[in-house]
Amino acid sequence: MLTGRGNIKSYLHRFKIINSPVCPCGKNDQTTDHLLYKCELIKTQRNGLRIAVSKSGDWPTSKKALISKHYKSLKIFVNTIPMITYDKE
Repeated sequence: MLTGRGNIKSYLHRFKIINSPVCPCGKNDQTTDHLLYKCELIKTQRNGLRIAVSKSGDWPTSKKALISKHYKSLKIFVNTIPMITYDKE
């Protein structure tokens, strides 16, 4: 998730695996930052991460802090995001 690689549309688009980097929410390109901080489709899952991080830090927090201080909560967040498959559009 934090490397921007994997099943993220901006990454798949960069390698011409899919035709569009736009997130299924339609608001922005689907990037790591978009998923972590803005995507309305995973608002419920992000709220769980926000609550966990807010217990010992500020939200929004940096990706570096997510890895170093909140890795367990980040892992839970990533594992709760519904898996989306993309057809070559």
